[in-house]
Amino acid sequence: MQNLPILQERYALRRCMADTALGKLYWAQDQKQMPQSNEQTNVLVFTLLPALANNPAFEQAFGHILPTYQKPIAGMPHVIDDGTTTDGTRWMVMRNIGGMLLSERLAELDERGMPIPEAMELLDSINNTLANQRPSGIFGYLEPNAILLGDKLPCLLTAPVAAALRVTYNNSANDRSNQPLRSGYISPEALLGDTPTATDDTFSIACIAYHMFQGEPPFGKHSTLEAAIRNVFPGSIRKLRPDTWNALRQGLSLKRDERPKNPTALLRTLQRKQQKKLILPIASLVAAGAVAMTTYTLLSHHGNTPPKPVETQLSNPAPTQPNKGETARQEDTSASLIGEANIPPALDQESAQAQAQADKLATETAARAAAERQDIAASAQIKLASENDLLTLQDNAADAIRKGNLFSTDPEYPAAIDYLRKARALESDNIKTQKLLAQLIDDQHTEVESLLAANKLEEANKLLLTTDQLISEFTLADSLKRQVSLESDVKQEQRKQALSEESSTGTTTTPTDTPTTPTTSASTSDTANTSDNAEQYIERAQRAINYGNINTSDERSESAVAYLSTLLEKTPEHPEALKLLEKVVTLQQEETRAMLQKHDTEKARSLLDDSQGLIGKYKLDDQVEEQISLEKRYRETLAMGIESTKDEPTSEAETPASKPEATPTSTAIPQGITATRPTEIKPAPIPQGITATPRQETENPEAAETAAQSDPAPLEINIPADIPVQSTPVLSNSIELPPVRLDTPPPAPTFVPAAPDTVTFEVPAAPTNDTNNTFTPDVPNLMELPLDSIKDGLNNR
Repeated sequence: MQNLPILQERYALRRCMADTALGKLYWAQDQKQMPQSNEQTNVLVFTLLPALANNPAFEQAFGHILPTYQKPIAGMPHVIDDGTTTDGTRWMVMRNIGGMLLSERLAELDERGMPIPEAMELLDSINNTLANQRPSGIFGYLEPNAILLGDKLPCLLTAPVAAALRVTYNNSANDRSNQPLRSGYISPEALLGDTPTATDDTFSIACIAYHMFQGEPPFGKHSTLEAAIRNVFPGSIRKLRPDTWNALRQGLSLKRDERPKNPTALLRTLQRKQQKKLILPIASLVAAGAVAMTTYTLLSHHGNTPPKPVETQLSNPAPTQPNKGETARQEDTSASLIGEANIPPALDQESAQAQAQADKLATETAARAAAERQDIAASAQIKLASENDLLTLQDNAADAIRKGNLFSTDPEYPAAIDYLRKARALESDNIKTQKLLAQLIDDQHTEVESLLAANKLEEANKLLLTTDQLISEFTLADSLKRQVSLESDVKQEQRKQALSEESSTGTTTTPTDTPTTPTTSASTSDTANTSDNAEQYIERAQRAINYGNINTSDERSESAVAYLSTLLEKTPEHPEALKLLEKVVTLQQEETRAMLQKHDTEKARSLLDDSQGLIGKYKLDDQVEEQISLEKRYRETLAMGIESTKDEPTSEAETPASKPEATPTSTAIPQGITATRPTEIKPAPIPQGITATPRQETENPEAAETAAQSDPAPLEINIPADIPVQSTPVLSNSIELPPVRLDTPPPAPTFVPAAPDTVTFEVPAAPTNDTNNTFTPDVPNLMELPLDSIKDGLNNR
């Protein structure tokens, strides 16, 4: 037995009752004796997760929230003490109100689960407790291990911790726990550190309801985050109606936008759907009661004989032969009241029993026919509802794709394409329907590759015609490239086959005495061909990885995922293929990490989806932890509000190319100097009067780039809708910006004294032979221009 510590030399921990996502719950004893009874008091102690206790922002919020729970509140724990141990363990002590944990009640269930009325009543009481959460009735971290079932409302034992977490994430989205939480009932978004919403409580209520109805957790031993990575889905519940199960399955969705908006909406839907199920049994009971009442009425009258007619004569006369008139008078004067029908003669016992049997049979037949009509109507309604339900159609299509039932000509037995056409008609832009259509086309392309490997060109060509029609019908542009590549491969193989037939026309002979090849040798050759094909696929996949074609293809090769998927379709447990797939996922995760460092969230999300699909499809369990870590880092990058920088290199590269040409207006000309339009501007010393801005734009783009970096433009910050913002986030100095190439800085411009605004010419005294026509100023290097040329120059401007 583990030796549990004593907290504050007072609270002795006796037994660990439950291990929750936020910490551990203990049953303990308060060793401080009560003055009245001199007995130790049983209490509940909750120790917080170390990752939460070491978060300063959470600790500050937790300290502000705890006083709220130090007084009794319905459905909330009554905290009587709290503290921190020397090793950093944060704990709180709650008053023991008695009762049992919901997880203990669920552990008592078998495969039959809990009766539906009892389960619905318990779910309603939990939902009422959730509604008392402040400020908006959102809890976010609901799980059976932290729900104490008492006499009145259930008590949410982790309410203070959950409230502190919500406050922490609302105030600062960056103050997240480095370690993701783990639970089979909390939504994946809440486990990753997103701010909880009402749909997260809907998910938790749906998980608890599934456990009550089915007797086991919806995702088994996996956490909901691991289930999302592995693409694990809960099995259907047989005792629920199809429409009831569809409503519950929506609440179990691993994506927020697919769930009902709050737990109340989910429970109302379940109750409404389940009440319809009771209509048919009640109708059957009413019909059975009517049959029993009719049978009882008939049998109760069979033992009573009708009364005899009253004799009108007191004495019996001598027997004589009556005539017809007397007989008529006797019939007319028989004992009966006026207006009363004559009582029929009494039946014997056998006739009475036969009549009763006939009446009973007719009644049972009528009741059976009415029940059959009701069953037919109910089946028609269920079928109509399933045909008009998008999720049901998608699930049926996915199941048909897994079974290989892609096409069907019998309308009574629809195939995957039939379900997808109906789903497309209901919602043409549904993403899941598009993915299922793409998966169907990919399976067809994989089969074409198998037929090509088996040299069955005609069948491959027919299959390509079918896929081409589907691509055109549903506008699947992503599958078009592979379609064209396979069509070219088929045509090339057909040309090779035709050339080989032409070359072997005159030399081929048919042997007559050659015995048939034994079966053993044929099987041996098939095995050898299979191994050769596997080696070829492995080599091609390795070559594609070396080319960098992991998920995409080019003129050199197809993608590595395509080669490995084809091989694993033929040999599901091929070790080398699985090993290469792990390498592919590792490369995808490394590239995702690089994209997150550059804050390119769009590419990172695409890479995460690709790696998640491979992990879930081929059960690559060793990659799950790294995938979860990248998912959490992706959420943190989104919370920082850094926009994707994928367009920044393009804009930077276009800046020098789009440099404006030099114009006369871009150079300031000193006053008093006349100049013509310049044809070329050289980096000459700048006279006074030329500002620095035009020089940065036209003559020195490197200096302009340096100035732009010294005065950066404000960043546009995108905050997700579910994260409330209270203050403008401050960008830290550790944010990685795209690399910028720095050239050698240009030499500093040397400024020369500018010429004065006016030029004063000193004219010497006129000579004695002055004719008053011209003068020659004594200015060095001054050219004498005719007045006409100056006028022409001014007119040309």
